[in-house]
Amino acid sequence: MGVYDRDYYKTNLNSSFEKGWGNISICKWLIGINIVLFILQISTRTPSGGGLVTEWLILNPSKVIDGEIWRIFSYAFLHSMESPLHLLMNMLVLWMFGREVEDVLGAKEFLLFYVVSIIIGGLTFVLGSQIGLHNSQAVCLGASGGVSAVLILFACWFPNRTVLLFFIIPMPIWLMAILFVGFDAFNLISGKQGSVAVEVHLSGALFAYMYHIFRWKLVPEKMPSLQLFKKKPKLRLYQEEVLAYTPKHEVKEVGIPQDMLIRVDQILEKISLSGRDSLSEEENLFLFKASETIKRKKS
Repeated sequence: MGVYDRDYYKTNLNSSFEKGWGNISICKWLIGINIVLFILQISTRTPSGGGLVTEWLILNPSKVIDGEIWRIFSYAFLHSMESPLHLLMNMLVLWMFGREVEDVLGAKEFLLFYVVSIIIGGLTFVLGSQIGLHNSQAVCLGASGGVSAVLILFACWFPNRTVLLFFIIPMPIWLMAILFVGFDAFNLISGKQGSVAVEVHLSGALFAYMYHIFRWKLVPEKMPSLQLFKKKPKLRLYQEEVLAYTPKHEVKEVGIPQDMLIRVDQILEKISLSGRDSLSEEENLFLFKASETIKRKKS
């Protein structure tokens, strides 16, 4: 019996250890695209404060209603030119938590998760402008909706991970997530959101929570690979190698790395002797990823 068969580690998530385009993680690609577009924003900036790139991609609800629907997606790759801290904070949070979320979900699922979260945020902002949550002429830009979704999903998976609030105050991430959502909810209800599109944050957070609770899967069963210009393998006959390693419970796992099975068995032995609380954070994360890999191989 492998870790996948244990009741306390069953999950419906789809996992893959594949990388994104050109063996570079999707998280890095997203950060790179945001930085490049920020440079283009500054390069095309006009004395009035706008610019060609910003004006074409920013989320303007009235223009979306007129048919420019790409804005409900493109706004998330722009940031305020008045405050580079807007870009820095969003990319820092995406880097801190997005890497591990991508490791668990896999490149394709992570990309779709991020894209859906920012689209939901964009649609929420457009709806908010129609029902009077903010000025009808208000526009929106920034990756906060997608970053919020990544943060909340990470908090759902690793609630006891310690983080530094404002880079000073240590606290478990579940508490920081509650403070984050509570602050935005209070500002929305009280009408004190100011220039911050809190409904975008909240919609991203809600989507991530529902994604976790209902174990949603966004990647279609037969989605093309993210590897560009991937050469097709030559047609040949082969017989799949069956690993000689047999775990203690005498179940042979096909196509699963031998060192992973050995490590899983060692961790399970540790659990049987000392309980789950004896595991380190690294061992818990390894067990979670191994569970997903074994499940994918068996399916």
